[in-house]
Amino acid sequence: MMPNAAESPVRTPNVHPRCVNVPGRNEDDFEKLCHLVTEQDPDTALCGRDVTGYPWNPPWPRCESCLAVARGEMN
Repeated sequence: MMPNAAESPVRTPNVHPRCVNVPGRNEDDFEKLCHLVTEQDPDTALCGRDVTGYPWNPPWPRCESCLAVARGEMN
């Protein structure tokens, strides 16, 4: 069976392989992920990343590792 001429071909994204699933960085060179912290240690994210100086509650996607720790899915 021949494909319909109106269908467009499937193309892979035009992204460098090292950039796939890697968060971008803002103008202050902070990783564009919203990491979760505790009141006891606000400079260390639940995923273990040092977040000293990071913006508070940025409008970025939440760190999946921090979310997993917060949900008790990781130890």
